[in-house]
Amino acid sequence: MDAATCVSERSGGESRNRQFYLMAATLATTSEIRQRLRPMARRLRLCDALWLASTSLWIAAGLSLLVQVAGRLWPIPYLFSISLVPVFIWLASIVAYFLFRPLTLHRVARRVDALLDSRERLATALELGERAEHAPLDELQRDDARAFAATLTPRLAPLRFHHRLLALALALMAAAMMLMVLPNPQDQVLAERAAVREAAQQAAVQIEQVRQELVQNQALSPEERAALDRELAELQQRLQQNPGNREEALADLSTTEARLQQRVTPDADVQRAALEQLARSLQAMSGQQQAGRPSLEQAEAGLQQLAQQVETMTPEEQARVAENLRQQAQQLQQSAPQTAQSLQQAADALEQNNTQQAQQSLNQAAQSVQQAQQQQASQQAAQQAISQLQQDRQSIAEAGQQPGQQQPGQQQPGQQQPGQQQPGQQDASQSSPETGRDAGTGSSDMIYQPYTPDGQPRDVERIQGQESQSGQTQVQQGQANVPGGVNASQVPFQQVLPEYQRAAGEALDQSAIPPHLKDYVRDYFSRLEPGQ
Repeated sequence: MDAATCVSERSGGESRNRQFYLMAATLATTSEIRQRLRPMARRLRLCDALWLASTSLWIAAGLSLLVQVAGRLWPIPYLFSISLVPVFIWLASIVAYFLFRPLTLHRVARRVDALLDSRERLATALELGERAEHAPLDELQRDDARAFAATLTPRLAPLRFHHRLLALALALMAAAMMLMVLPNPQDQVLAERAAVREAAQQAAVQIEQVRQELVQNQALSPEERAALDRELAELQQRLQQNPGNREEALADLSTTEARLQQRVTPDADVQRAALEQLARSLQAMSGQQQAGRPSLEQAEAGLQQLAQQVETMTPEEQARVAENLRQQAQQLQQSAPQTAQSLQQAADALEQNNTQQAQQSLNQAAQSVQQAQQQQASQQAAQQAISQLQQDRQSIAEAGQQPGQQQPGQQQPGQQQPGQQQPGQQDASQSSPETGRDAGTGSSDMIYQPYTPDGQPRDVERIQGQESQSGQTQVQQGQANVPGGVNASQVPFQQVLPEYQRAAGEALDQSAIPPHLKDYVRDYFSRLEPGQ
């Protein structure tokens, strides 16, 4: 190998070595500059986040204030939590901006150069470090940039705030916090809505119990049971979905009550009372002992039993039974015309000594009573449902009301309670100057009671009168006003009070009377108790 070739190869090797050295130096310098820029990047992120926070906080505070103001004009549930939502969204946005905002090292280098007026030393060094070829001057520039980067500290990037907007935000936030602390008149509205919602849910539970009772009521026909259940199920669903709107809940209850009222005939109670009186009469004719209020089943059974006994009756007994049946037919003419017609036909057949026709008519009367019993069962079920709806309506109407507010059924100030004495009136237990007698205390008083609560007449003392000129005998009811005399229609007050209390309770349970009116009846009888 000649000398020229050796010199050429030696020169090429030195060039490659120098190029490798420059590349290694460039990588080392660029890596050191990048390492110095990373703390500056975090500092710049913090600066940007704080600047954004100071310029945008007023928006979140303003929204919170608007929510608080709206909450004082309209009832807004969870007002405190909703008013804090804008602040939480703002805080989450600032944190996300600080953590995830893209900020490359080239951008950091340019911002640091602009901030410190370093004439783009750092940005130029990073760009030169990414080139494939490196000139001798490049190394000098990178060394200068590396020396400058060694002097960088995060504190060289000052934290900035927008003081005016930040002051505005603090003022808005203070106003919002003040509204959060001060009493809000809409809180009472929200409390009433919550109480109404709870009362509606409780009413739905009560209606579910009524539906369960309807399922177990075998006296109703399947069609009647399904129709009533459908009405109550629809109302129950509406009450369960009610958000606390009192007017809507009361309207739903009133609508369902009106539909149920269409199933109740006005003369249902009159018909029941007339058929009960028929049962009493049949019991009296058969010699059975009357105990309490008879049922329509007893009236049906009495007619069937009477149909079996007509064949064994004497003509005198048939005449007496016919007269009794005719009287019962007259009493049932308006309330139960079908039963009255059958009883009239049975009475005519007995007078004609046609026992077979009388039996047939009595059985037809028993069937009509059975039909009336089914109708009464439907009426009673509807009335019980109506009574429950009225109680639910009163509960919802009173839910969430402040003490002292007037409710349906409550008396205005100055009105007299049942049994309450007005000023200037004489107490019943005080002596009467006109009569000179003392009214009793209620424990041993004798009161006039010609009829029992069941409608049965008591034994009344009668005195036979003298025959008049026309040949008629006048009979007048006896009045034992003589001293020591006892009238059979006068009984101790304390003895008959439980009977009337029981009869009144049964009537209240079987009638669609508003609850607040039922309270008057119960209060009346409670004030009649001895010692009240």
